[in-house]
Amino acid sequence: MNIRITGHARGLGRSLYEHLKSLGHNVEGYSLSTGYDINTVEGRKKILTELDNVDVFVNNAWSEYSGQTKLLEDIIKAWDGNKDKKILNISSKACYNYKDVNLDLERYGQNKREQNKMIEDRIQKYGPHILNVILGLTDTRLAEDFEGDKINPNDLSKWICDMLFCDTMYFQSVTVDASKLNYKLKQ
Repeated sequence: MNIRITGHARGLGRSLYEHLKSLGHNVEGYSLSTGYDINTVEGRKKILTELDNVDVFVNNAWSEYSGQTKLLEDIIKAWDGNKDKKILNISSKACYNYKDVNLDLERYGQNKREQNKMIEDRIQKYGPHILNVILGLTDTRLAEDFEGDKINPNDLSKWICDMLFCDTMYFQSVTVDASKLNYKLKQ
């Protein structure tokens, strides 16, 4: 399969990229290190022009300025009604409101809530062609300031791929939790 992934240079994106490659898929990554900035209209348009022959798009890269959410919206519009293409969106339990933790996490959560709503609306219209994975705390750079159980990104990428490539994708949104994570900033 032809697969494209944002944020493939580190963290979960890197684990997914490497695992998908090991399965024999044609995988290419979009990140700042390869000249793609999802925070800009130009960066998102550049990605969209390269998706004609793509089977799966992995919307993984986090953006402080709603770039990930805007890119998801652009791809849903571009692939509107095409049931042969799949989208894997990486979301977060931060969408469940962590205002008491810090403002950055709240902004992050707001973007994830917007993505979840967009996906929910599309699934109601077209069925489960988007896999939305709502993650708990994952052992990546973004989680360095938090204490608690963390999900191993290598294990997680294998599990996500198993779901993504099953013969019938009956599910639409899956929450992955590491011991009912409680977010606490390190003191």
